[in-house]
Amino acid sequence: MAVDRLPDGTWQLTLHDLEPVSVHRLPSDEVHIILAPPREEPAPDASPAGRPRPEPIRIDTAARIVFARGRQLELPRLEFDLLAHLVRHPQRTFTREQLMAAVWPSCQSSNRTVDVHIARVRRRLGPGPRDAITTVFGIGYKYQPAP
Repeated sequence: MAVDRLPDGTWQLTLHDLEPVSVHRLPSDEVHIILAPPREEPAPDASPAGRPRPEPIRIDTAARIVFARGRQLELPRLEFDLLAHLVRHPQRTFTREQLMAAVWPSCQSSNRTVDVHIARVRRRLGPGPRDAITTVFGIGYKYQPAP
């Protein structure tokens, strides 16, 4: 569990190893979020041929290069930083505010900027790898590598 102060002065409670199951906004402007532990799905360690399964997206942070299904991509700085942050924390859901604070702490633009950059990253990744960046409706985004 972590408590973080956001740039707007509000506090945010982050519960690690829990995923949002349901989000409801009540007429009183209260938001109810139901959390649960991540589903335990057996992840095979190897493909049927016995070879290790490659990650759909690999990041070389030193060279600032992304590899998606064997293709090398060079992303602009903001898109690279966003993707690298998500890939470093697989299965963890981040709100737009968390992503802004972690990736672009000095940026004062709308948190919808994250939506624009996520769309660009997905477009650059192409079919297949783009599906690893999932939208958690009402919350934000997460990197979820395919089994």
